Amino acid sequence: MENSFRSLRILNRLLRKPVSIANYKYASTAPVKEELNSELLTSFNQDIKAGGVVPVFRRALFFPSRVALQDDIGIYTYAGLHQAASALSDEIAAQLLGETQRTIAYMCSNNASHVITQWAIWMTGNIAIPLSSLHPPDMIKYFLTDSTASLVICTQEYEKLLRPITLEVSTPLLIAGREKEVTAQLYQPNTSFMKPKMEETLSDIGKSNIWYGENDAMLIYTSGTTSKPKGVVWTHNMLSTQIAALHTAWQYSANDVVLHTLPLHHIHGQLNSLNASLAAGARIRMLSSFVSHVVWSRLLGMGEREEAKVSVFHGVPAMYSRLAADYDTMFADGKMADYVRSTLGSKMRLMCAGSAPLPDKLFRKWEEISGIRLLERYGMSEVGMALSNPYRPVEQRQVGCVGVPLPGVTARIATVGELKPLVTVESAVPDTQISLDKLGLSGSKEFFTDSEGGEWKPTVTLHERNQDDEYEGELLLKGPAVFTRYWNRLPQLNASDFTSDGWFRTGDTASYSAARLRILGRTSVDIIKTSGYKVSALQVESAVLEHPDVVDVAVLGVQDEAYGEIITAVIVTKDKVKLTLKDIKDVAGKKLPPYSLPRKLLLVDQMPRNAMGKLDKKEIRKVFADKLKSDGK
Repeated sequence: MENSFRSLRILNRLLRKPVSIANYKYASTAPVKEELNSELLTSFNQDIKAGGVVPVFRRALFFPSRVALQDDIGIYTYAGLHQAASALSDEIAAQLLGETQRTIAYMCSNNASHVITQWAIWMTGNIAIPLSSLHPPDMIKYFLTDSTASLVICTQEYEKLLRPITLEVSTPLLIAGREKEVTAQLYQPNTSFMKPKMEETLSDIGKSNIWYGENDAMLIYTSGTTSKPKGVVWTHNMLSTQIAALHTAWQYSANDVVLHTLPLHHIHGQLNSLNASLAAGARIRMLSSFVSHVVWSRLLGMGEREEAKVSVFHGVPAMYSRLAADYDTMFADGKMADYVRSTLGSKMRLMCAGSAPLPDKLFRKWEEISGIRLLERYGMSEVGMALSNPYRPVEQRQVGCVGVPLPGVTARIATVGELKPLVTVESAVPDTQISLDKLGLSGSKEFFTDSEGGEWKPTVTLHERNQDDEYEGELLLKGPAVFTRYWNRLPQLNASDFTSDGWFRTGDTASYSAARLRILGRTSVDIIKTSGYKVSALQVESAVLEHPDVVDVAVLGVQDEAYGEIITAVIVTKDKVKLTLKDIKDVAGKKLPPYSLPRKLLLVDQMPRNAMGKLDKKEIRKVFADKLKSDGK
């Protein structure tokens, strides 16, 4: 507790006072060498040793003058975002009368407003729930009621969407004005922020680091693949462990410039591109959405200053597929192809792919285009990033494999059904203490090199030895980087989510051989992985059946190089009515987000059923195999 109070006293001095407009100046885009605050670093690491967590917004104090984020509106320093979040946190605290650990849902575009709002929620000690405008009103209403949200925050462009929903569920709506972002753009820390006088103290922003180590940070809602969507509880401790794991495994640093095009209601966008980057003092180039030609422009650094050129990109296979397709038309000339390859090869430090299987053809195509071998990893809402190919040596990244457990994760392959353990692969818990050396901020040395100094090395336990040393079964995960509960749902051990001894059941079938894990597919045939999302075939079928002319529907995932799987609806209609894909989407779109809608439609006269009278999907695949492989209608 003494360490915690000491941290608060130091923070009091760092956050001396709000800066008047006279102290504002436009943020410089040039890199700034920070004066390291060794007293603050020592205090924070003492808190971490005592079980505390230093949240991302508080780490910003190590690099206030650095550019944190650039979006379509402006450029923001870490201090600017902190200042704007602090102002919004006052409004949130007033709305909730100072209460903490309340759930607060928020909807912002992919820009600085999202970071400001998330930080403000955390500053008040509350739980952030990112929402997406992609979801239909009924689903948003479900998220608000299931999470028992005490407050909803949005920027002005989403007021029209959220106002009627919040009125219906009687939840207050707070509109975050654009002035917060303007303040963040203009603000650079004054002398009192950069060089606090040790004798000066004022009230702190946020709770103590010890408090954050014991409480919840955010809810990430699942896609609802086996039932209704569930809120995955992410604690500050889990988030901190995940960030430390990615820093260790993928060697994040303050020198990174991260191109962010991922949705922020998804853990991929929240963790990999956003919070792990900000915790490292990196610079994020945030786009409002993924548009291939714009992404190509940013990847090639067109019109950017040297310090703002992208070096890290996280994407799903569908994104790389779109980029590869446009490459063939945009850079057909041999000289341009050489330019693209040399530019990406010299500037890009890391390009990751995940959320869906990476096709072998696309893996090879991207390496041919860029000279970069994609790093494939495996994750989900409940576990963040769990498995990864190595950062170095690059040659060990293999297509179709997802490597080994990341630090803080233990993976087990168990027999399907009885869950008898076959092999367990465990990676040590990462050091969550803050090292400015490792982030490249101390100037004393370059911590990460081309050697294996930054790699993690798992240990393997064989419970039963096979002659071919290959083990296949259900993938189970455990460890401090893995969640332990869903919101408002009691943990049910020895059930579909957890085993009796606390292992999380992923629902994926995996194999382990040659010191690598490979994902073979979903244990359930009704889970479809498409464009980085997991979609429940049962939910899609329910929505499609809302159409008055649909008699029977079977929704299947059909393998596709670009999307992983294509959602395909096989339909029997009333009186053989000729429906179109648009007809189906118009009805189902009222219940489902766009990524859950069918992309193919196959109209048939009848479908095979089993002895119980249920549609037999295995037989449907067999009977209509040729038509399912075609372009559909």
